[in-house]
Amino acid sequence: MSSRALFLLAAAAGSATFAAALYFQYVEGLAPCKLCIWQRYGLGVGILGALIAAMTTGRAGRVAFGAIGAIGFFAEAAAAMYHTGVERKWWPGPSSCSGGGDLPLVFDPTALQAAAERGKPIPQCDDIVWDLFGLSMANWNVGMALGFMVLCMMGVGRVRRVIA
Repeated sequence: MSSRALFLLAAAAGSATFAAALYFQYVEGLAPCKLCIWQRYGLGVGILGALIAAMTTGRAGRVAFGAIGAIGFFAEAAAAMYHTGVERKWWPGPSSCSGGGDLPLVFDPTALQAAAERGKPIPQCDDIVWDLFGLSMANWNVGMALGFMVLCMMGVGRVRRVIA
């Protein structure tokens, strides 16, 4: 598989993940908590990096943007792992979301307001509101984000091999 195909696969799979998150938010009414939003930041960077790497014709650009994609997906996986620990009560989460220590990063307050207006409970970072086979969305997101990161790293590796 070419580096371009690997980057496109990472961008497409990441986009499908983002679409699924929006589906759960807007169709199923599961408002994202603060940590869910943090994961979306890394996902967005990963998708954009992989997409630009796929569209770039120069080798240096492909390597640079492919690496940015991999770093974005790694950041998503790290946020999801942190969220997993908060959900599983392995460590405290942000006090504004779960009663533990707070980490000052922005999140989407409009999603919380929309949930409240629909009579849905405000999501807490340490509650698991959806699971599949005993794994929460954050748990699934760890594995998927690491897979997207590996696709970007493989793409970078393919580009670099051509250079040599």
